[in-house]
Amino acid sequence: MAKAYTKNLIRKEFINLLNKKSLHNVTVTELAKKCNIERKTFYYHYENLTELIKEIFDEELTVVIEEFNETLSWEDSFILAAKFILENKKAIKHMYQSDYKDDVEKYVFSMAGEIMNKYVNRVAKSTDAKEIDIKLIAYFYQCALSSSLIQWVATDMKTDPVEMTNRIGKLMDGNILLSLERSEKLENVTQNLKIE
Repeated sequence: MAKAYTKNLIRKEFINLLNKKSLHNVTVTELAKKCNIERKTFYYHYENLTELIKEIFDEELTVVIEEFNETLSWEDSFILAAKFILENKKAIKHMYQSDYKDDVEKYVFSMAGEIMNKYVNRVAKSTDAKEIDIKLIAYFYQCALSSSLIQWVATDMKTDPVEMTNRIGKLMDGNILLSLERSEKLENVTQNLKIE
């Protein structure tokens, strides 16, 4: 219990620091001081800041998976899943502008994948869409959503991502179901198509 408390404290204070300053200006010494712990306590829990960042993204992805709601639209699901990013814009921007850019991109891509795979599979239950097409449709939307969010992080972050996501939803309304229904009429795939 004490171990979980300390890890949560370290994580919270690390995010707080990243919301105020760039990552290369954050040190383990400063983080330990903010947590009222010794440096060795940090190293008892984490080998380095890289391990801490990886754990943060892993835990946030677990939250996305656990909080997925079957009754929500993909737009609402995506906005809910992006809560961590939206609440910590500066921290995410600082990570993206550091050596951890790939970690941010991987997290966003995985998050979008969780949402779109579950949503498309749910919609597909009312169709006879082919499995490969279900995967292709989910992958297409995963790429589109994650690219949009990464572009938002990479630029000024001034546009409202919630408003943008809702507008995309209105523009694309019904396209997922329509695509799945089109799959029913397509011939089976003769080549080995794989979606990883």
